[in-house]
Amino acid sequence: MNILTSKLPTKIRVNNSIYDINYDYQTIIRIILAFEDIELTKEEQLYIMVKNIYKDEIPSEDFEEACLQAIKFINCGKEYNEFKHSKNRVYSFQKDANYIFTGINSTHHIDIEEKPNTHWWKFMSFFMDMSPDCMFGEITYYRKRKLEGKLTKDEKKQYEKIKDLVELEEVHVQSEARKQFFEEFHKTQK
Repeated sequence: MNILTSKLPTKIRVNNSIYDINYDYQTIIRIILAFEDIELTKEEQLYIMVKNIYKDEIPSEDFEEACLQAIKFINCGKEYNEFKHSKNRVYSFQKDANYIFTGINSTHHIDIEEKPNTHWWKFMSFFMDMSPDCMFGEITYYRKRKLEGKLTKDEKKQYEKIKDLVELEEVHVQSEARKQFFEEFHKTQK
């Protein structure tokens, strides 16, 4: 699909059924935050994804395909290849939220908060086209350079000064997604 020539998807085909989805960027970021939460099991993360992205209940026999199609949607229509994706992250929607917010707003001269229904793919276009001169660009620059082992002597000094800002730690707190999972889980057990 070409974002320039086709309408952005608002439905996902799962086997022989078509489902309306929550395609807005805030929903998808909540899903991604669940995947960033190391306290959640893979099963909990997938459950949270399916419950949040699909507006209707997914039959259990379609759950696996629903997961694959949801991941494809989150990946902006591209097939996800687990081996192709690096485990070394250079950003976190949790830690970098403020800088992503201001980076998109200043680069694109919009107030993303005024557009809560912005389609995820459109949001990702804004995200991927943020100016490298914004604070988020600076942060990711240092993370990439460190991962590549290419920090210069001066960059190493600067990195040490801003270490709290640029280091990505694992998420250990119980997230909203985890709370939501257990609330939903307990409802189904009654």
